[in-house]
Amino acid sequence: MSAPSGIESRLTVNIVGGAGKMGKLLAKSMRGRVGTLRVISRSPERAEKAARELDVEWAPIEDAHNADVVIVSVPMDETVNACKNLAGRMSLGSLLVDLTSVKTGIVDAISASTPPNIEYLSVHPLFGPNVENIAGKRIIAIKARPGPKTEDFIHLLESCGCIVKISTVKEHDEAMASIQVLHHFALLSLSKAMIRLVAGRNLSEYLTESFERTLTNIESIERNLETIYKIQRMNPYGERARKIFIEEAAGLNSLNLNIDDLDICLQNLIKALKS
Repeated sequence: MSAPSGIESRLTVNIVGGAGKMGKLLAKSMRGRVGTLRVISRSPERAEKAARELDVEWAPIEDAHNADVVIVSVPMDETVNACKNLAGRMSLGSLLVDLTSVKTGIVDAISASTPPNIEYLSVHPLFGPNVENIAGKRIIAIKARPGPKTEDFIHLLESCGCIVKISTVKEHDEAMASIQVLHHFALLSLSKAMIRLVAGRNLSEYLTESFERTLTNIESIERNLETIYKIQRMNPYGERARKIFIEEAAGLNSLNLNIDDLDICLQNLIKALKS
């Protein structure tokens, strides 16, 4: 693929954790759109193998800081230290990017522990690493310390087909408590209840199409369980979301409700999320 003529085509991009699933997905999507793309891993063997698979370059961890844009794609509880260690060696005006799913406590910590002469953008891809490509997918972006490279990188994401929403730490985490924490908690609760009810029986021949779609989501939860558990634990608005879920489930359990009121509730939710 030949690089486009825009400013992003001259960017050098390093992906720390580039041998992981999300790092490889981003590398696959951005290759050919930037001047140079390198995958970085603590294991040179993994980095070299990923680079061969993706037809991109690789570099040792010691050179991870040496790029216009450094994307940190590591486990969420390792992100602050990784960014802090990298940022002190990054060039004036370069851009540091994290991919964390929770922003409270992370964005402030990275902002406070990294030099003011580099830019810092915190993004949250609203998709998992198992998608084929990122075209048409949503990404939340928080301009923690913006500048020209920040705008170049956002333009790069958009040139890959992403839909970029600019947000704030508070707005992001409040929204994710409803969209992500609550959704995952409901599926985890459903899974634990189902396993008690099923009790080792094979009910595969009884599956409805609706539950097959739900099962696909449960399979996605299982593949990303460690990250999903961290989101439950780290989102500061998650506890309130779970409490409301439990209260509403208890209320529904009585079945003493007005069906018209419930229908209005469902209609309002659909309208709010599809507008």
